Amino acid sequence: MERRIYSENIVSPAGLIRGEVVLHGENIVAVEARNAPSTSALDWGADWLVPGLVDIHTDNLEKHYQPRPGALWDAYGAALAHDGQCASAGITTVLDSLSLHGRKEGLDRKEALGPMIGGMDRAQADGALRAEHLLHLRCEVTNPELLSLLEPHADNARLKLLSVMDHTPGQRQTSDVAKLVSRLVTAGHSEAEIADITAERHEGRAPELAYANRRSVVAFAREYGVPICAHDDATEAHVDEAHQDGCVIAEFPVTLTAALRSKSYGMAICMGGPNFVRGSSHSGNLSARECAQHGVLDILASDYVPLSMLRSAFMLIDDFAWAPERALATVAATPARSLGLNDRGEIAAGQRADLLRIARRTAGWPVPAEVWRQGVRVA
Repeated sequence: MERRIYSENIVSPAGLIRGEVVLHGENIVAVEARNAPSTSALDWGADWLVPGLVDIHTDNLEKHYQPRPGALWDAYGAALAHDGQCASAGITTVLDSLSLHGRKEGLDRKEALGPMIGGMDRAQADGALRAEHLLHLRCEVTNPELLSLLEPHADNARLKLLSVMDHTPGQRQTSDVAKLVSRLVTAGHSEAEIADITAERHEGRAPELAYANRRSVVAFAREYGVPICAHDDATEAHVDEAHQDGCVIAEFPVTLTAALRSKSYGMAICMGGPNFVRGSSHSGNLSARECAQHGVLDILASDYVPLSMLRSAFMLIDDFAWAPERALATVAATPARSLGLNDRGEIAAGQRADLLRIARRTAGWPVPAEVWRQGVRVA
């Protein structure tokens, strides 16, 4: 059955259109210019009609699996809570970004990995989720157990992205150990805990292991046809290696030098929405706004605040004078295409009917008034 939605502000790939989006089943079949709504159309008036957001990196699931340090939640319930927060923020496709290494705020990520993936698998199979949840596995190349954690998920149909990273203190994101220590002090870590964290760069972190693991992850990505991104590159040498490895995304480069080099190789530059909204990286590295100013901002991910994606896109329109279609592409079409998801991310014929109704607010926060996925309202 055909359905129509009228808006004075449809963000199409060609720019803003006043008209109607025509839906049939799960898909958009036409976008028609009109000066007034037809009698059968839903009338969204001046509210904007934009594509559902595609988030390629969020740590948000971990927050719901462990809502307080030491307090684990039911994995299925955590999936529902995380999904609800994503959907209400306008995210209709989300890659849950799970780390194959270490502890965070007391959460043993090795022990949590299986339950979190399993809980999300079950919830999605049950049709209990509002957004579509895919999987992004973050491969810490210094982890001796990396391959034993990665390989069991090779056949998971939700696996759509891998990233290679090295969070050893003194490397990449934490190249300035003094800044790292300062952040740890501010976060309330004890002297003993800080000593343990900073000592990691000397214990069990042989460069040979990191090199071998990286080669294995790259081989895995090629064998299973999973896109791969480079995380926290800082130097041209880092980027050159990423290019040789076939990385298609430069995820959170920590210097402008690395971002520019990545762009020269044709990689999509992904930065965090919270970084953009705050105006700086919480770790003191490259600002997402600086990337925008230098023309090397392609993708914005939620990282740790789901609502940051919409806010960032509209800030690009309001504060950086980006055309609406260019700004919204950073949170919809470009991340989708970088993963080979060609059926979503744009308000255009042939695309999935993943739609947002956005009510603009003077406080600066665009408000998702309605969220549709595959032609069905989910929030």
